[in-house]
Amino acid sequence: MPGWKKLPFDSKWYANINESALTTAAAAIENMYLNEAGGHTRFPGLLPFVSDIGDDGRVYLSEFRGDMLAATSRGRFYTIDQLGTVVDRTGVPIAGGNRVIFDETEDEKVMAAGGQIIRFAGATTEILSPDAPAQCSHVQFVDSYLIANELKSGRVQYSEPGEWRTWPALNLFTAETRPDDVTAVIVTPYRELLLGGGKTIEQFERIQDANSPFGRRWGVGHGLATPYTFIATEIGNWCVDENYTFQRISGQTAQPASDDIQSVISDVGDWTDAWACYLAVAGQKFILLQIPEATNIYGTKGITLLLDSKRRRWLSLYGWNDALGLPARWPGWSAVSLWGKTYVGGEGKIYELTEDAQDNDGGVQRLLYRSGHYDRWGPVNIGKIRFRLQRGAKDNGRSA
Repeated sequence: MPGWKKLPFDSKWYANINESALTTAAAAIENMYLNEAGGHTRFPGLLPFVSDIGDDGRVYLSEFRGDMLAATSRGRFYTIDQLGTVVDRTGVPIAGGNRVIFDETEDEKVMAAGGQIIRFAGATTEILSPDAPAQCSHVQFVDSYLIANELKSGRVQYSEPGEWRTWPALNLFTAETRPDDVTAVIVTPYRELLLGGGKTIEQFERIQDANSPFGRRWGVGHGLATPYTFIATEIGNWCVDENYTFQRISGQTAQPASDDIQSVISDVGDWTDAWACYLAVAGQKFILLQIPEATNIYGTKGITLLLDSKRRRWLSLYGWNDALGLPARWPGWSAVSLWGKTYVGGEGKIYELTEDAQDNDGGVQRLLYRSGHYDRWGPVNIGKIRFRLQRGAKDNGRSA
């Protein structure tokens, strides 16, 4: 008599083969991840932390001196305390209309979004310096210098060391490997300065030179397709390269991380506002990649992919469109870890990402696992099946 067989529900998601031919991997994994026991755990939901921040723009989160900072796509800037109290700190709006990039010196928080660099030292926002680049997308701090790219050029400017409001006209250097615009500047946790452009990624380091304190150390054989997917984490540097492959970069080596789902990102037609971030939740470490304007398999806007950095497994995150009754873009635009929790910036809102929520701010959080075809044992007849399930501790009042 046939015995019990363990179905391989711990298989990875593999999107590069038509589902009718898929036998050794999962066809879909949505809003759940593989846990250490080989089972699946619901991805944390979103609880409202700030329901109305003050405008309806996309919210980009950071932190400074124990407070949460929120800059929006409307150019406004707010501080939020642990009780969720919002204070509008906008003196000078954050101009440019791009995603807001944050860093900080010993004295202030600095921000760039395509216009002038803005500083915040505790009162209200103001222009950092009239001599800093008039248009820049990225500003970063390394080795006592502030560094910013000149938008639509290959030049990078830097402040005087320790004098972050002083930007002499001759304090600049250029990307060297190939002539292209510098579209992203990041500093790794190991204090490496990386410049990215459409054709090149280069590492610069401090040197003893009378003409410039920075010199190129090496280049990577890749460029950036999307500058806001270029991020630095403790587990490597990541980007979507010029061939629309998600790469992990370490030193001069780039290793494709998206092989299992390459067909998903290769089919994207609109990479507008694509971004990535590091996300630590529930003891797990993820790299999030969102392509907000892409059309997903349900015909709605938004593809959000999550890479389990330890197990090298991918999953999809979705929100829900009530009007269509279909999955839609996961509602986050940014994330920050603060006060022992993880918070997500939405549109005019801030959420807490928590295992206590079985929904996304009251919206459906549908879990979906779709297996491949089980024919590895020959003809299969399933007479009985056993699952071990733990349902949500709270009823979200929805069914899906």
